[in-house]
Amino acid sequence: MELVGDAVDDRGGRFSVATKVWVLVLVIAATMFGLTDAAQAFLSLASIAYAACAGRLRIACWLAASFAVVAAIYVSFACFGMRPLFFSPLHISQSWHSFPAVAALSVLVTSPPGTVSAALARVGCPKKGILGVLVMLRFVPTFASSWRLLRDSLRKRGLLAVRQVVGNPLGTYEYVMVPSIMALINSADQLSSSAVTRAAEAPTSRTSYYCTSMTFADWAFMAAWAVACAAAVALGRAA
Repeated sequence: MELVGDAVDDRGGRFSVATKVWVLVLVIAATMFGLTDAAQAFLSLASIAYAACAGRLRIACWLAASFAVVAAIYVSFACFGMRPLFFSPLHISQSWHSFPAVAALSVLVTSPPGTVSAALARVGCPKKGILGVLVMLRFVPTFASSWRLLRDSLRKRGLLAVRQVVGNPLGTYEYVMVPSIMALINSADQLSSSAVTRAAEAPTSRTSYYCTSMTFADWAFMAAWAVACAAAVALGRAA
């Protein structure tokens, strides 16, 4: 199969997979320096801006709302000594310090599986490794689709009504868990069938119509992000 065009597919965002991996590696490396709260906040905001620049506006909005909640809980705990009822200090600290890495990872994992597999094939990744990555990327969306159908079915039958949940919690648990387990099994079957249909086990070299070439925007953003991570580390050390 031949590559079509020189531009990166629009569904893959504005950056290549290599750029997204570079951003994730730099974020993880920067957070390992034990950044101060100011540097951590700077890196988190930069990660949100990165998601927007990568063409993931919906994810950027979700990350911004999540950061506002995480920051409010962390500031109330670290500065005012307030202890939330449902979160331990360890959970609060982990959520605060891992937010930039989670933001960068969310941009990578939402890339089309075709672009990811094309990038892995280009660097010589074994077929079994590529297949495993594709299964991980597609499992959650496939199960989420099945879960939405299950949720709508339960709502139509009144099995998720407040009276039902409060009056018969064990029955509600059974109504939800049994179909969910079956949906997990069906998702695994669908992914296996999809892999076979796409000749994942064919004894030939893997090709793709996705273009994985680096563009000027990729190189420019990789350099800019390296500067941003270096600035965050310098800010953390200076403080």
